[in-house]
Amino acid sequence: MSAYIVNASFESDKATEDVLVRKFEKDSQAMKGVEGLLSYEVWKHETPQTVEFVAVSKWESKEAFKAWISRDEHVQGHKEQRQHKAEEGAPKITRKLSYYESYL
Repeated sequence: MSAYIVNASFESDKATEDVLVRKFEKDSQAMKGVEGLLSYEVWKHETPQTVEFVAVSKWESKEAFKAWISRDEHVQGHKEQRQHKAEEGAPKITRKLSYYESYL
């Protein structure tokens, strides 16, 4: 079975963990019933100073993932995030995206 995997990692200091918790609670609800989505999980790793959440989504295909991220709602959400990030006092969150295609 062919699949496309996306890992979205978000890391911040422990003081702003609640921001990430709210984000992933909201995201988990939004992912229910998405066309082409095979599975969605959120993993947490913490140290005494930082917390990292990794959302792992498995898609039927790269095209299914692209269709989901191309939705107006998703694009607008990222525009709003960029505006919020520029605000003074916004929490510093490090983001990293990784993409994988099935091989064997």
